[in-house]
Amino acid sequence: MYFRSSAVGLLRSLFFGNVRCYAGVYQKNSHLKPATATIETVKAKLAMNIIPTVEEWKNIRTNILSERSFNNTNVDSVVLGLCPNLRIGKSYIDYLHQQGLKINLAIAGKLLRLYRLKEDQVNEEDEADIWRIYSDLRVQNPILDAYTCEHAINALTLTKHWKHSLELLEMIKISGTPDSSSYNCIAAKSFMSGDESIGWKMLCEMCINKRIPNDDCFLAWLDYSRRKDQIFSNNLQRMLQFTSDHSVFLSKRVGKALLSLPKELGISAHETRITDNGKCSHCKGSLSSIVVPQEMFQELRDKFIEAVFIRKEIFNRTTPEELKRFQSFLSKTIPYDVVIDGLNVAFSSGNQKNPAVYSQQVAAVVRHYVRQKKRVLVIGRQHMDKWRSKEMKYIRENSFLFLTEDLSHDDPFLLHAALESGPNTDFFSRDLMRKHSFMLGDHLSVVFKRWQQEHQYSLLSVLSDGRVMIKSPFKYELYAHKSCDNRWHVPLVENGYRIPKVEKQNDWLCMSIK
Repeated sequence: MYFRSSAVGLLRSLFFGNVRCYAGVYQKNSHLKPATATIETVKAKLAMNIIPTVEEWKNIRTNILSERSFNNTNVDSVVLGLCPNLRIGKSYIDYLHQQGLKINLAIAGKLLRLYRLKEDQVNEEDEADIWRIYSDLRVQNPILDAYTCEHAINALTLTKHWKHSLELLEMIKISGTPDSSSYNCIAAKSFMSGDESIGWKMLCEMCINKRIPNDDCFLAWLDYSRRKDQIFSNNLQRMLQFTSDHSVFLSKRVGKALLSLPKELGISAHETRITDNGKCSHCKGSLSSIVVPQEMFQELRDKFIEAVFIRKEIFNRTTPEELKRFQSFLSKTIPYDVVIDGLNVAFSSGNQKNPAVYSQQVAAVVRHYVRQKKRVLVIGRQHMDKWRSKEMKYIRENSFLFLTEDLSHDDPFLLHAALESGPNTDFFSRDLMRKHSFMLGDHLSVVFKRWQQEHQYSLLSVLSDGRVMIKSPFKYELYAHKSCDNRWHVPLVENGYRIPKVEKQNDWLCMSIK
């Protein structure tokens, strides 16, 4: 094969003279990206899947070199990164060889990663090439930078040498956290190779590090479980319980594999829908209600101020005086049935309107709860005091109103008030509260999200007659769980590794496991 004598040989011969022997020389750099127009032009050309001629490769290289910040050191790595598959990538390597151009560490890394994009199955010859390229890299670079490690892991896990990826994973940890791709490649290959202990270790570790497992991991586990002389249902339930414990969604692709399982495995899976009241349309059973235990709620309430308002003795959401004033206000007015984010409601229909419209929005929501004889607290900012209208007069007379300084963040006040008021208090806002969840740390973040899911309401619209359309929370388990009689309810998303926000899904599986 020509490539083996040219590209691989070139890598072997040039590494010894042209690559510096330490990690990090050619790491990714966010500003080293071609302009959008250039990227789109090159992508469109290469997406045609026709191998460019020597002249066309020259033009592509020249166009990118014409962009600011690019030079002969980094341009070839950029071009190779834009190649859609291994065949096109090898063509570019051959072009570099013909031009007598040098191959550096970044190019070798990008080339390795392209083996995962090979159009057909990796064969023995490909495996030998991967091992040669990797071996030459390690001869000259005992310690590789994180990005080259990631590229190498993607390639090595296609071969019988996949366990060398574990060393590379540890190498990445020296300077940071491995990416999802590295973990997923190793986990899937572990299951495919029958090494379930390494596979599950990778899955657990990636979730701890806030990396998301992809379809290949779960499909590899299902395939491995069917091959082994084990009780398949136990392995399936292990996988489902893992997704529940780590708040991971399965994709529709995995759902399709579950639906196609043969009945002799003791699995009966059906597509279903779940009502807003938590009822399964297939089995007519109910999902488990989401519950935040009293002791966990108490811990969240006790640590909220320190975690969100005060960090390392710096009041980054308010001032000590304002927080003291707010706590004094709470002590005199608690408890509340609902706490409303006034500005969030006011601007829910846009922020280019008359203040009278803003106050009408807030008053409509307050009126909705007052009619239900609820105790209402509205959190706002001091500039709302200038909204002189009968609606603001109604708000002041029928609810408690606390206005923060205009430069203060009002979300922490809203959440603090709701938590201090007790486990039965709801809050009203469209904000996803992600930054506050993050600031609470891993353990309390999970508790916060469950409490948020149970108690957060938001405004959909205010009708012409003043009535409000409100989005109520889905107060049932969002993730796969077993409700009764060994029956699992499993939500499915379009892509399990790309979830824009956590909310009730439309598509579910109802599974009976014997």
